[in-house]
Amino acid sequence: MGQLENGQTKARFVVCDDDPEMRALLRSMLRPLDVSIVEVGGGAELLAALADAAEPFDLVITDVRMPAPSGLHVVSMARAAGLETPFVVITAFPDEQLRRSVSDIGGSLLLEKPFERVDLLTAVRSLLAGRLSVEGSGTHRIAP
Repeated sequence: MGQLENGQTKARFVVCDDDPEMRALLRSMLRPLDVSIVEVGGGAELLAALADAAEPFDLVITDVRMPAPSGLHVVSMARAAGLETPFVVITAFPDEQLRRSVSDIGGSLLLEKPFERVDLLTAVRSLLAGRLSVEGSGTHRIAP
């Protein structure tokens, strides 16, 4: 977390989507949380941001369909490397296999487009609190 002038820390998020308008919308939706946001436009940039970070980010929000690697592939690679950062994976094209994949990864939540600000903020708060509730697929805990 970044250091604020009053000594408190500010959460750091990465928002990854190849659509600049979607990144701007996500940034706007996250404004009530008063977090520091790094924006990237694709999977390769996201991997670089995660690898180059002095400290792990507190949360990553990534689209699934982007220039290679996909958002889901980045989540899998991050977990394989031992990164425990929670991920919100967003998609306009949900299917059962994708839902299962995101659930199996752990510490991740699939959010289907279109969604409202309250949906995003609820997902973020749930992940940051260390619990993940996904309607219809049970309750999962972020792996320690």
